[in-house]
Amino acid sequence: MEKANTEPNTKPNENVGTLMKEEEQTEVTEEAYFFHPVQLSEEGGETLDEKEIEKSKVEIEQKLQELLRSINEETLQLSEFLMEEHELMTEVCTSLKHVLKKLNVSFNIPLKDIPIKKKTKKVILNEEGHLILVYEKGDVYSAFLAEYPPEIVMAVLWVLMPELAKVIMLYRKKISTRVNFFGDKKQARVQ
Repeated sequence: MEKANTEPNTKPNENVGTLMKEEEQTEVTEEAYFFHPVQLSEEGGETLDEKEIEKSKVEIEQKLQELLRSINEETLQLSEFLMEEHELMTEVCTSLKHVLKKLNVSFNIPLKDIPIKKKTKKVILNEEGHLILVYEKGDVYSAFLAEYPPEIVMAVLWVLMPELAKVIMLYRKKISTRVNFFGDKKQARVQ
């Protein structure tokens, strides 16, 4: 009867080292692979002749030209949209400025609704249409709303519009009350 080997392996690092070398070799062979537009046969039996290589080059050049044309068209459209966005945004902000000035009203904008990276303590849209940022360190930055990035303008408008609608409704009711009052006085005089 044979005796089972109960002695612990005296060379554990040797097995680990062998495994690590095999893994490194596998990684090296994986890292060495790269894409080449002209793929050669892996077996080496078939190779591409010059005509096939030239044909592949022409196809690649055509695809690149198509991609460049597509990128150029997209860039032109993007440029047009950016100009139009800027013009429309300026127009909306200018109209908003006139409304705010007429109503003589400012709005506090909740910080959570504005995508501003710096640590801001307070955000205010005043009656002049300026967005005022008060930072935690005490610094203050103010600029016309249309001068901010479109994302910030959209966020401000998204928060502002429902509040502005309420203010306009209250202002209309106030004017309506005055008109009714003056109308009653006019009728009392006529009689």
